[in-house]
Amino acid sequence: MPFVYVGSCRLLESQLQTQKRSHDNELEALRGEIQSLKEENNRQQQLLAQNLQLPPEARIEASLQHEITRLTNENLYYEELYADDPMKYQSYRISLYKRMIDLMEQLEKQDKTVRKLKKQLKVFAKKIDELEARRQVGQMENISPGQIIDEPIHPVNIPRKEKDFQGMLEYKKEDEPKLVKNLILDLKPRGVAVNLIPGLPAYILFMCVRHADYLNDDQKVRSLLTSTINGIKKILKKRGDDFEAVSFWLSNTCRFLHCLKQYSGEEGFMKHNTPRQNEHCLTNFDLAEYRQVLSDLAIQIYQQLVRVLENILQPMIVSGMLEHETIQGVSGVKPTGLRKRTSSIADEGTYTLDSIIRQLNTFHSIMCQHGMDPELVKQVVKQMFYIIGAVTLNNLLLRKDMCSWSKGMQIRYNVSQLEEWLRDKNLMTSGAKETLEPLIQAAQLLQVKKKTDEDAEAICSMCNALTTAQILKVLNLYTPVNEFEERVTVSFIRTIQMRMRDRKDSPQLLTDAKHIFPVTFPFNPSSLALETIQIPASLGLAFLTRV
Repeated sequence: MPFVYVGSCRLLESQLQTQKRSHDNELEALRGEIQSLKEENNRQQQLLAQNLQLPPEARIEASLQHEITRLTNENLYYEELYADDPMKYQSYRISLYKRMIDLMEQLEKQDKTVRKLKKQLKVFAKKIDELEARRQVGQMENISPGQIIDEPIHPVNIPRKEKDFQGMLEYKKEDEPKLVKNLILDLKPRGVAVNLIPGLPAYILFMCVRHADYLNDDQKVRSLLTSTINGIKKILKKRGDDFEAVSFWLSNTCRFLHCLKQYSGEEGFMKHNTPRQNEHCLTNFDLAEYRQVLSDLAIQIYQQLVRVLENILQPMIVSGMLEHETIQGVSGVKPTGLRKRTSSIADEGTYTLDSIIRQLNTFHSIMCQHGMDPELVKQVVKQMFYIIGAVTLNNLLLRKDMCSWSKGMQIRYNVSQLEEWLRDKNLMTSGAKETLEPLIQAAQLLQVKKKTDEDAEAICSMCNALTTAQILKVLNLYTPVNEFEERVTVSFIRTIQMRMRDRKDSPQLLTDAKHIFPVTFPFNPSSLALETIQIPASLGLAFLTRV
């Protein structure tokens, strides 16, 4: 009996501990759920406070979006909770859909009610005005002054009229230096790109120009535009070697230029606008001359951007495209007859093809964050690829140790990786791939047979992107990797020379790596409504007034 009693006690103790652990787990889960609900409650309160500042129509739409977002988050929570019970999760999903449908129907009814009440309110307001007019013309002749005093006055609800903004910003003339300082000279591109809408400085400046135009104040318009252009030049002179700063102001200068076109009142630009946007067109001044000044400024900024990215890419290109072995083992044997050459990797750091691609990703990401026009991004990418191709080809033409069959294979592989990057970024139509054609043909020239007349004919037809001087230079520098390969004979080189004697091309051997393609800024209208733009407090522009 004592043993049975002891066993029973232990069993009960074990069950008690199990229940206690279960209770603790449930308590912890409930605490976590309470904390989540508190956070959700705080978030909803913040959203509600923001919604109260919106017009009624926008408020209803925002409420619907917030509620759908909340239900979506709730759905994710229950999806994890019921991961082991598909039936229970399916039941929850059905109830969720019903709630969402009910919610949308409820909001639609509320919207109808609001419209109905607005109409009634207008009717009542009209009746009140009529009664007041009748009172004023003598309808109260038979009522004594005492009766008027003693008559109870019924309070009338006065609706608050929603402010209908016109998409303009008003500022005092003496605040112009502060506007340029806070919006241009002291602005940090990184914070703006991440937290605010792309092109916000350009929109703010144009909305200020619009108000000066509305006032028919030519001095204010001229002063603001001149201060803006000088401010942009000043910040670029100060931070001209910072790719992020130059990219940011190239993007905003182009957006400012597009705004001056989009709202110029010219029919060719107005056809892209909504009726509301056409109401925001400039009314008093033709700013076509300033558009040309901004276009010239944008060209200067673009050229500066190219110089910055060239300085960043330059140290990576030779080691990444020529010296680093992306395909391990292919270049393991040094060309015969050459002394060992110290790689620039040891001199300049371990730059590889991956280093170049990572840098391209950084450039592309920054430009997209700044809202740069897609067509302009394509032109920048084309210029970057031209620099990579030209620098690689020039170094190939100057180094005998790079002119071998295995190096040709290595270069072609590296180029294919760059082409893959273009495909991933949807930039194959940018013209960037075509700038690599001379380098591709040089790599093929290193790999093809170079013996017979048929080989010479194939080389002449294949290498149409290379000059005669470049083809002959590669053939003269070609060095076998091992004893099984042969050097290019003098007679074969003479055959190539004879076949290409009628070709009219540049006698220059090296490609001009500093060449910059002409840039264009195709018109890119914005769908953003000016009257909806909010100015964050972080910009320090509280002295501007929305009109």
